[in-house]
Amino acid sequence: MNLEIEMISVFAADGSITPLRFRIENEAQEKETVAISKVVSEKPIQYAGIDAIHYLCKAVTGNRNRLYELRYTIGTHRWTLFRVLY
Repeated sequence: MNLEIEMISVFAADGSITPLRFRIENEAQEKETVAISKVVSEKPIQYAGIDAIHYLCKAVTGNRNRLYELRYTIGTHRWTLFRVLY
């Protein structure tokens, strides 16, 4: 998947980042807002020499619980939806 998304997140004084909600285009090319209900895990990663933070987040969309894998790329300050696990 690996799609760039619009994200609203909180940056704490200690430097930690908490994603709150994001927007993505659905099949009808309309923007859909997904509110994150829980951050399951967060860990720093490096892929292809690029520093990033990997997040697993739970959200409810369309009456379904979903688990999203999100990445925040530190150098470019960009968020991507890496994949939807369920």
